[in-house]
Amino acid sequence: MAGDAESASALPPRQRLVEWLEESGLLAWLSSAVVHGSMVIVLSLAILSAPSNKPSGVEGAIEIAASEDLDIALDEGLIDSPEIPLPMESTGPSLGNFEIGDEISLPGARSDTIGSPTGDAPTPQIGIPFSETASIAGNAGEAGVVGVVGSPFESLTNPLASRGGGLEGRTLENRRAAALSGGGTLRSEAAVEAALKWFSEHQWSDGGWRFDLGACPRCNGACKDSGSNNSSTAATGLALLCYLGAGYTHEQGDYKEQVHRGLLFLQEKMIVSSHGGDLRDHDTMYAQGIATLALTEAYAMTHDRDLRESVGHAIQFILDAQYEDGGWRYSPNWESPARGDTTVTGWQVAALRSASLTDIELPSELWAKIGRYLDSVQYDDGQNYLYVQGDNPNRRTAATPIGLLCRMIGGWKKDYRPLRQSVVRLGRATPSAKDVYFNYYASQVLHHVGGQSWQRWNPQMREYLIATQAKDGHERGSWYFSEPHSSTGGRLYTTAMATMTLEVYYRYMPLYKEAFVDRTPNGAVVEEPDANRERRD
Repeated sequence: MAGDAESASALPPRQRLVEWLEESGLLAWLSSAVVHGSMVIVLSLAILSAPSNKPSGVEGAIEIAASEDLDIALDEGLIDSPEIPLPMESTGPSLGNFEIGDEISLPGARSDTIGSPTGDAPTPQIGIPFSETASIAGNAGEAGVVGVVGSPFESLTNPLASRGGGLEGRTLENRRAAALSGGGTLRSEAAVEAALKWFSEHQWSDGGWRFDLGACPRCNGACKDSGSNNSSTAATGLALLCYLGAGYTHEQGDYKEQVHRGLLFLQEKMIVSSHGGDLRDHDTMYAQGIATLALTEAYAMTHDRDLRESVGHAIQFILDAQYEDGGWRYSPNWESPARGDTTVTGWQVAALRSASLTDIELPSELWAKIGRYLDSVQYDDGQNYLYVQGDNPNRRTAATPIGLLCRMIGGWKKDYRPLRQSVVRLGRATPSAKDVYFNYYASQVLHHVGGQSWQRWNPQMREYLIATQAKDGHERGSWYFSEPHSSTGGRLYTTAMATMTLEVYYRYMPLYKEAFVDRTPNGAVVEEPDANRERRD
């Protein structure tokens, strides 16, 4: 040892410094810093010397950046971009400029209880049988058909499986922390509560809601902008989703009575046949998907066995209604075989995803069929999606964020390049001043991925909704935006979409939140695939 020390001291100072840096690991760090610093300088010079022509906005499409330099900068998070002003009178989001930033980290501080199976909430977790979570909740009920929560939709043995997406944030104990750590504020939470109060004042005596506010006995036209759609199940489903999204169920919270009556209304309106439970109420599969989602979320949150039969029937109807191409549209497959459309498909996928958090068994080939449908309407290698096959890609719709959300639910990894590039473009869009449907889906996609795209989008979306919420009279707590869907859905529809957008911080936990799968309730460590281990924070 002494000889080693003497020989080391005899080395020139410069060589001793190099060896010390190598042994300490600092040499590799310094080398990386020099390389990345050089890249920043080169890219900065390239950007400053490039022509000043900016890409024009493209409605309905999220364009690809062909530059390899931009791709590298995207991966490394080397380039930042300026803030975007709040939307005012634009008719839709501009999807022109590329936003470069760190798309890996999730916003906000992590919590030991939110999103963690070791918390007190009895929310179903990946790999835990539904019967066990029901027992934890003290509401096991009948044995039923027991499946593994999230299987085969989410699998720890599948390297492409997404993470998280549970309902932990919805518990009234977790909701505030989830909101404040994820980008919400006390003002946004107050806006949600005001909206829920508005819904309670527009519930009918039979427990349901209607889009026609003029016919509502408790409103009697005091609120302007009624809708014309006649589906009471769609209206009721939207209202219930707002309560459930905020943690209010028929068993917990200040709105137990409203939620209980609404769920009974849906169950009573269901028409059961050989194809399952029809909830359309003389409308389309839009109503089926929305009403089913409300039932499945209530069941997933409470494990109330009185809901299971209705949930099973409603899910069976959706499964039977699926077209051969893997999608859904207005009519079930047996009534009018056709090709699917992305917006109707989005609601069915949401309901099926929610059902996968329960003991409802789903066909193992289901998600592959949905994936084939998405393949048929995608373009730009999956970065963009059409409303229907053959649609004009330059026509702005919510199809792209809906398609991306379905892909994420279906297992696309967070760092999959088409997803990353599309999310970057989506995050550069200014939230629409009118299209709450687009904003709702874009907010979900960006929230699940996190990073700078979410951090830029969220304050704009949040503050715009807070500022545009009605503050006076019977309309207090509601929203109305004149856009294509609101002509039939009216104020109730736009209020529901705006409310669920402000609930994005806790309606579903981020799909890629690794803490979600760290441990099982009894403390046993869950082994993750080697392919994912290197990406853990």
